[in-house]
Amino acid sequence: MFSDEAIPEGTILEECHYLKAPFRTVRTSPMSDYVFNIEWGPHEEDQGGEWVAIVFGFGMIYNHSQEPNVSYYRGYQRGPSPKDVFTFYALRDIEPGEQLCISYGENWWNTRGQQMP
Repeated sequence: MFSDEAIPEGTILEECHYLKAPFRTVRTSPMSDYVFNIEWGPHEEDQGGEWVAIVFGFGMIYNHSQEPNVSYYRGYQRGPSPKDVFTFYALRDIEPGEQLCISYGENWWNTRGQQMP
């Protein structure tokens, strides 16, 4: 994914809804490369075992970089329209034409028997 305009640091790029699934349901499928690990927050009941998020929108197609310009958090926002979403935001100013990348984290590479590039 590439930016077609300048994006200031801190800009929210997207809020993505997602499905929660036990990791065992995707472990042996190609889908396992496109999920995010879930760590249960204080507003959630720990479901036990390994769980992942299948993120909608562009959230599933950010490439990896050791020097990412985008990051994300999974959060729950209370209010009249509660949202349980992944929020992607600019870590720094991003120039037009620049690729938007997140860090997959060292664990993602380790679980695939690879070193982080």
